[in-house]
This record gives sequence, C-alpha cells and structure tokens, in this order.
Amino acid sequence: MAKRFYTVLILPDATSPARKFHLNPTILTAVTSVTALAVLAFAFFLYQYVTLNVRLLEMKNLRQAVSDRNVLASKVGQLEGELGRLRELDRQLRQVVGLTTGEAPESAQGGAETSSQTALLEAVRKGSERLGDWVGRDLEALGQELSSRERSFRELKDRLEAKRALLAATPTIWPVRGRITAGYGYRLSPFTGQRELHEGLDIAAPLGTPILATADGIVSFVGALGSFGNVVFLNHGHDLTTFYAHTGGAKVQEGQAVKRGQVIAYVGLSGRTTGPHVHYEVQVNGATVNPLKYIIDPSGVNFATEGEPGGQS
Repeated sequence: MAKRFYTVLILPDATSPARKFHLNPTILTAVTSVTALAVLAFAFFLYQYVTLNVRLLEMKNLRQAVSDRNVLASKVGQLEGELGRLRELDRQLRQVVGLTTGEAPESAQGGAETSSQTALLEAVRKGSERLGDWVGRDLEALGQELSSRERSFRELKDRLEAKRALLAATPTIWPVRGRITAGYGYRLSPFTGQRELHEGLDIAAPLGTPILATADGIVSFVGALGSFGNVVFLNHGHDLTTFYAHTGGAKVQEGQAVKRGQVIAYVGLSGRTTGPHVHYEVQVNGATVNPLKYIIDPSGVNFATEGEPGGQS
C-alpha cells in the first residue's frame, strides 16, 4: 500500500518556483500537538502573569489600608491619651471646687475595640466601607467624650467663677495694723462698767493711719452714725457686710466700687471713744460675727495688755 503524506507548497513570490514539502501525517500531528501545547502554555503563563499583578495590586492596597488604619489608630490613641489626662484634671478640679467626683452626666468613653487587630484585618478584608465604619465609631465616641468634657469644664468654670467671686467678697485682711484693745464678745463697757456684747474688734492705731477695705465691695453708706462717729459701710454681696467706725474722714463715697486693700478712710477720734482706733465689724445676713474667723493672716496685730493705752468704743 502506498504511504500517505501531505504536500505543503510555499510560494515565495509570483516569479519564483514553488517549493514543496512532503509531511508525514505522524509528523504533522506531532507538530500540531506541540504548537497547541505551546499556545496553551503561553495562555496559562499570561493568565498567571495578569493574576499575579492583580494580587500584587491588592496587596499594595491592603498595605496602604493597613498603614492608613495604623496612622488613624495612632492618632486616636493620642487623642485618648489627652482625654485621659483631661478626665484626671476634671476629677481633681471637681474635688477642689466641691463638685461630685463622678463622671459628668451623659459622659461618653472613647477608645478602640478590645480586639483591635482582629477588627482591623476583618475591616480590611471586607473593604474600605467597613474600615470607615470602624474608624467612624472611634471618632464618634471621642467626639462624644470631648463634648462631655466641654460641658464639665463649663460647669467647673462657672463654679470657680462663683468661688472666686465669693473669695473676693470675703473680708480676709486687717483693716489696719495695730493693737486689738477689745475683742468680739461680752466685756465690761469702759463707759458704763456694765457687761455688754461688743460686736466687733477695736484696733488701736495712730491718728491718720489708713483704713483698708477688707474685701471687694460697694460703699453702701458714708457719714456720721451716732456714738460710732464717722463710719463707712461696705456691701460685699453674698450677704456679707463690713463696718468701719470712729474714722477721721472717708476717702470713698456711696455707690463707689472698692477692692480689697484699697484705702477707704483714716483712723480718727469721732464718736464715743477712749482713743484713736477703728471699730471693725463683719456682718452675715445682718448679724455680727467674729471678724477673726475670716482673717487669713493673724500676724501683725496683737491684743493690748491690761492698762496699755489704746482706743475703745
């Protein structure tokens, strides 16, 4: 039987003779198979190449997302640290001003979830939307905490302002430096010899010694007042009033605002007195109290010994 074969004609150009190649079917099948395998191999490697580049891009995006999340987490951590210090300052200030030491009403606690790394990986796997939600919750909690701290500090500011105003209105200094010739309380009157309540302090000092306002206030009265002679009344608010008697002349007028330590009058001999001095009273809700309860610095003023000269009233 004659052998079967395939003839391949190759025509280089129109003028050249044709070239003939005889191919055995077996060889042709082998060549075709090799070519097909080569095409398939090329397609496979091309697919692998494209897939690898896609994976590399995904990894790059993943690393970027993780990097962005780490940066955000770091910033959130810094904010939490600052808020922690603010919470401690808040607690200390509340103790100072006498407010409750607990958290302010409706306070919120900021911070990341306990298993932050697990949550981060899950968020990255599920895409940027999940990541945004995760970060958003942190930032929302921190925002609530900041709002809570703001309300708390406003409350503290108001309380401190009130305490500052009360302190400024509290008569904490001496009206003059000298000798206490009569204290607050019951005594024998130098004029009648009878037991009576002496409602202030008699502080002896040389004539013309400046008399100081013992707290911030408003001058409510200046003028003569019977046996007290020339007097000055100061209204300090908060139901506090101070009274300065037997002055030699006032340096202020009614309605004038004065500050602690400001000269308001001078030591004199007006009214019923045994010598130059100032009769000084502190009144709370219109009732006299011992001025010594309010004076911060007790030094510089001494009680006179028996028989020592000094004015009384």
